[in-house]
Amino acid sequence: MLRGYFGMGQAMVRRQRRSRIAALIRLLGCMCLAVPLGAGGAEGTLSTDAAQPAAQANPAKDSALKLKAASQLRPSPPRVQLKPPARAQQANPAQAVAPLLPDNIARQTATELNVLILAQRNAIKMVTWDETARRNLGLISIEAANRVLAAESRGSAQEVSHYATLIKTALADTFWRVTQLVREQPARAQAALGLYYADGILVTSDPARGCDYFSRSANAGQPDAAYRAAQCAAKTQPERARQWLQQAALGGNPAAAERLGRACIEGASIDTSCAKKWLQSAAAQGRVSAISVLAWLYVREGTAESLTQAFALYRTAADAGDFAAQNNLGECYETGRGVARDPALALTWYRRSAENGFAPAQFNLGRLLAFGLGTARDAETARQWAIRAQTQGIAQAAELLKLIEAAEKTPTASTKPAAP
Repeated sequence: MLRGYFGMGQAMVRRQRRSRIAALIRLLGCMCLAVPLGAGGAEGTLSTDAAQPAAQANPAKDSALKLKAASQLRPSPPRVQLKPPARAQQANPAQAVAPLLPDNIARQTATELNVLILAQRNAIKMVTWDETARRNLGLISIEAANRVLAAESRGSAQEVSHYATLIKTALADTFWRVTQLVREQPARAQAALGLYYADGILVTSDPARGCDYFSRSANAGQPDAAYRAAQCAAKTQPERARQWLQQAALGGNPAAAERLGRACIEGASIDTSCAKKWLQSAAAQGRVSAISVLAWLYVREGTAESLTQAFALYRTAADAGDFAAQNNLGECYETGRGVARDPALALTWYRRSAENGFAPAQFNLGRLLAFGLGTARDAETARQWAIRAQTQGIAQAAELLKLIEAAEKTPTASTKPAAP
């Protein structure tokens, strides 16, 4: 009976154990169903935890595992692409300057050229072998040299000085680079080399070599170089010089046009239409001396209309500093040709030209001072100007000196003896 009781008790214990195992299996089944919702790394953690008896579970560790699993279920935040610092974007100094085009350089003002040169120099400081910057400097040197030749043709001494100085200072190391650019720009680069050798810029002066480069550039079509080539050949090849002169004039060189215009009036006979054709072309391009010669042609015509035109042209050239025009403008005021007569203004313009060393104006100024025209009579000052004119080859100055001397010997009304 007692064994039967104990047998029944053991059977009950076995049933209870089987119930606990079944409950544990069901629990494991529920937990495994949760695994696909998490990340793969959580699966190993959960299976390890399930292998331990439920009675030995660690609540703190269980909470940590749940937090880790939850964090793995959250989507990862997007990665932020950080912009590189400004310095990193300029890591390649060779990209600091871009290749310059000759046409773009030609459109730059004198001030803008200086800015361009500074940019190239800064790039070379960063990378000494920067070929782009060095080539750009060569192109700027060619442009500056061609501007010197163009300024010479217009008679602008200030521009000539400015660009020649720019080459000698800011572009002093560009000679070799220009020689390398001859293949790309045969006309303009060889014109630059002609200027460097002829005028002793960047290299030792070598006029013969300069003339050679000018002729090569002229043959390549550069009009300003053709004018210089004509000057080189004037004595040894007069016919070739005339061809180059005409090429230069037709190409827009005002100095060449003036030379051709003067040739039309300096021969045995004056060809007015030929002279006007070339002189008007030169005058339209601002060649001041050509304006003065053109005005002389209008004076020669002698009509009221032509004299008015002559006066206007003389005034333009005189204001621009042409010494001959200043003297001739004084003559217009003295004689009243093309303008109302005004001896005082005549004296003013004669003096301005005389002080600039123009011999005919020195003679005219001495004449007005000697006879008191437009001013009080001043024999001593008149003598000084007459002597200066005579020294420069004005033949009439000798006669003026005689007249001044005779006038001084003639007694004035205040020095005559009283009548008896």
